[in-house]
Amino acid sequence: MRRLGLGLGLGFALAAVAACGDDRAGAPDEEPVAPDGGGGDDDAAANACAAAGIPADGDVVRCAGGDRIETEDCGDGGSCAVTGGTATCLTAEVCAGVGPLGRCEGDVLWRCDGAPALTDCATTGQVCGYADDTTGYACVDAAGLGAFVVRGRVRWEDRPLSPGQLGTPVPVPARGVMISVLDDANDTTLATVSTSDDGSFTMRYDAAPSARVRVTAYSRSRAPARPVRVRNASGYLHAVGSPAFAAGGAEPVDLLITVTAGAAAWNALDNMVSGMDLVRAHGLTAMSPLVVYWQQGSATGSYYQGGSNTLQLDGDDGWDDVVALHEFGHYLQDEYSASDNPGGAHDGSPADPRLAWGEGGATWFAIAARGVPYYIDYAAGGGWHVELEDRVHAASLASSMAQNISEWMVAELMWDVGDGSLDTDGDPMSPGDRTAVFDVLIGYLVAPGAADRGRAGVDLVDWLDGWFMHHGMASCAAMRALVRERYRFPYDFAGPAGACP
Repeated sequence: MRRLGLGLGLGFALAAVAACGDDRAGAPDEEPVAPDGGGGDDDAAANACAAAGIPADGDVVRCAGGDRIETEDCGDGGSCAVTGGTATCLTAEVCAGVGPLGRCEGDVLWRCDGAPALTDCATTGQVCGYADDTTGYACVDAAGLGAFVVRGRVRWEDRPLSPGQLGTPVPVPARGVMISVLDDANDTTLATVSTSDDGSFTMRYDAAPSARVRVTAYSRSRAPARPVRVRNASGYLHAVGSPAFAAGGAEPVDLLITVTAGAAAWNALDNMVSGMDLVRAHGLTAMSPLVVYWQQGSATGSYYQGGSNTLQLDGDDGWDDVVALHEFGHYLQDEYSASDNPGGAHDGSPADPRLAWGEGGATWFAIAARGVPYYIDYAAGGGWHVELEDRVHAASLASSMAQNISEWMVAELMWDVGDGSLDTDGDPMSPGDRTAVFDVLIGYLVAPGAADRGRAGVDLVDWLDGWFMHHGMASCAAMRALVRERYRFPYDFAGPAGACP
């Protein structure tokens, strides 16, 4: 049973009516005993409800009707807190609105550094505020902070992508974006923070009592966990500001970045945030800065520039989540995995296996990140898309492992290996998982002394070799059925991990 009772300064004196379970007073499964040693279950329950810190099987203890104990197990990844006299389970889902920089609700601090937790900063004479871009929101001393505070929420209008169409605009939180309060008279920056993952922010600042200020959101994430900028064609960040208001007034200040105001820049930023979150979830914590260039109406094409960590999105790709995440997949290959992609034009036809690996591996990342097996490139009139779950771009069993292959086949095969609960075609490798695929990308392919078989340079053969090096030979039969029978690729199943039976 998990016991994650938090040392919260949120009023444990109120535990007579609600408490977080602990391990005091004997074994956790023992019933509370009335102090006089007598009475039945009702007396025991009534006395337990009068006691602070009730031992319990569950993480949350509540007293209902004055003499009845209710318990609730917060489960894996959850914890318990008492606020306003009410014990509450903090489940892992609440972290979706917190993010790596935390969140302030008044002077109550939310953090999700491992497990969800909250702290009332006021109990230590502090306030909830922004410490720095590494820590984010924390309990901080009020002395030395600005005299004024402004709070609010930033959202942007998303246009959900599906094959052949873009959905109507939907407001969504701007996760981890840079936001500043500026003196409206001279554009002097008075304070800068980042939003939490629900788009909320708290900023403390100083200004002349008669000053008028405004709040401005930028297309940048400053946290080391998500170091991303989205710039326009001139190299400047995209920005949207609020109307001016008197310093210390107009709270809260909410911003909605509309489609016509350039919300596609924040869509690009959000895709990069999702990509970095996924990379960090697989154990890579030191993220390299990434710069994205996007400008409405530009015709640059979409591509990743290795070495400089820059990503160019074509003007009509601002809403193309899959295209953006595909290019992020090249960033992943460049920074954390391996690719010998020679580059050049590609249309899915059989090509140099190094190009097929580079492009197909990047496509796998894009569809795995979204959990949807479609490559979608939207354009006015519908654009085009490729379905990658049921469709098979097969190779030739009669040829060699160094043969030209389709990038679509690479993405399809990797998707089938890791689609797990998303599987709908009953491929032989189900159930698999995305993590197992990812482990090979950031493990074997960059390991010193990794064998180079198939075509010289990194290709699908090397990833298959790495699969068995990382995961052993138990999947030999299923992988043989997938690789040789479904995709007709003549992998020899005799790599450095040993020969499959």
